[in-house]
Amino acid sequence: VGELQAALGDAERQRELQEAEGRALRQELKDVRDGQRILEKKGSAALKDLKRQLQLERRRADRLQERLQELLAPTRARTGQPGTGVPWRIGGGGGGFQAL
Repeated sequence: VGELQAALGDAERQRELQEAEGRALRQELKDVRDGQRILEKKGSAALKDLKRQLQLERRRADRLQERLQELLAPTRARTGQPGTGVPWRIGGGGGGFQAL
């Protein structure tokens, strides 16, 4: 009878240890999942911010390109550079290229 009670006590202690270990593992799993969710949200927010910044930079580049075209258009027209809509003629009185 004493041996059975000792064996029963050992089994009870073993069960309590396993239950405690199970609780600890479940808590660890929950913590890991929570951490993953936080990282996913941070990553999503960072991606959204980067996309917004890219969009702003594209708009800025477009505005700068338009401004550059505005600034270059009068210069090209005055100098008669090819590709500006100013007609060109080869030859003429002094040879070479002349704007018409």
